[in-house]
Amino acid sequence: MGKAWPAAKRGKARAAAQSRVTARRPAAAPSALKKPAAADQLGAPKNVPYVRHGAPTKRIRHAQATWARSLKDFVNTPAKTIINKLTRDKILPDWKGATCPYCGEGTLGPLKHYADSNGGWAYRCNSKECKRRVLPHAFHPIFKCGTGQSHVSLADQASVLFCSIAKCSQTSVRFLLQKNHKLTESIYESLHAVRAKSVVQHEKNIKFGADLPWADVEADEVDIAKGEDPNTDAATDKPVIWEQWGGMVQRGDQKSLVLFKLDPAKTKRRAPGPGPIRKRDWKPLAYKWVHQRNIILHTDGARSYKLKLEGVKHDWVVHAKKRVMVKGKWVWIKPKFTKITHHDVPDDSKPNKTKRIIDRIWGELRKHLGNKKTANTKALTNKIRSYQWLYWHRGEDLWLATGKMLEEAFLKEHCQ
Repeated sequence: MGKAWPAAKRGKARAAAQSRVTARRPAAAPSALKKPAAADQLGAPKNVPYVRHGAPTKRIRHAQATWARSLKDFVNTPAKTIINKLTRDKILPDWKGATCPYCGEGTLGPLKHYADSNGGWAYRCNSKECKRRVLPHAFHPIFKCGTGQSHVSLADQASVLFCSIAKCSQTSVRFLLQKNHKLTESIYESLHAVRAKSVVQHEKNIKFGADLPWADVEADEVDIAKGEDPNTDAATDKPVIWEQWGGMVQRGDQKSLVLFKLDPAKTKRRAPGPGPIRKRDWKPLAYKWVHQRNIILHTDGARSYKLKLEGVKHDWVVHAKKRVMVKGKWVWIKPKFTKITHHDVPDDSKPNKTKRIIDRIWGELRKHLGNKKTANTKALTNKIRSYQWLYWHRGEDLWLATGKMLEEAFLKEHCQ
């Protein structure tokens, strides 16, 4: 016979050869490699919901989302209109009737236009000894007041703030608005700081398992950054410090996400990581958040999580393939990332044994932080807390949510 033309592609030839080799192998179905069905193993239905209580996680379609404001609301707009919009959205406080922040005695009047004020609009104190004017964005945690060359209009600052809330990169904002990098960096860092304060304040009110018989809570830790400790002796063989954080979240409640900074051991320079969470770090956290709460805790195989706690049922998964003996031969079995388990509790719970939500959170957190990270810095901590605030408000209008956050900060600062 002549040579076939055209020649078969390499991929098809390889697939055909592999199929012939597989066909010649003896049929064997070891019991260790067979995955039992959920109904056969537990006597329960196969389709067990992953989120048994609360609202399941939904995919957010950002292309279809709309906010109360857009960037065009702040571009080429009169100052009075911008002030009214920002005050209506709670981004700016309404100083009318408030105590004067300068003298602490007088009362501020309504917003009026003054030709000699920056922007032209201000509130005036009615005290005869004070009579000072307060700009609408004075004492603001994000916006800055300046004179001369340092003066930046409120419209420009509001535009940069909107871009930061919309998760635009600082480089893109500088190209879009043609503003100095110092302005964008200042507003971005101030926004992270305000979010961090809000998260620390509201995190104290989180309670796992509230009003639920047995709630599913996932816990895990993540390594974010590393660096050399400047205070370490040069002769030591373990000079590397790590930024390691832990997290816990209750399935069905996105606002229950709790993040906490850990204290891992120092490592060598070429170490891949600081290792899993240590028992001395996990024990106080476990007694604070899940002890005596009727919790089904889902973690990985770290030994620290196996701490005996009252009112806690523990499930763990091993994200590694397993080597077992089958008919005199060693066989590798793929890891089971999802498995249905049964717990002998009053509500006959049959949850999924895995931790998808917390693992997805770590991926989103790394994307939020970017590549440039310095371990053990206040800026990195604020940025991590900022992501926690964003996760709490997933699917919401972030512009209006920011307004509520700034209103709380203003009331706490000036109305106590």
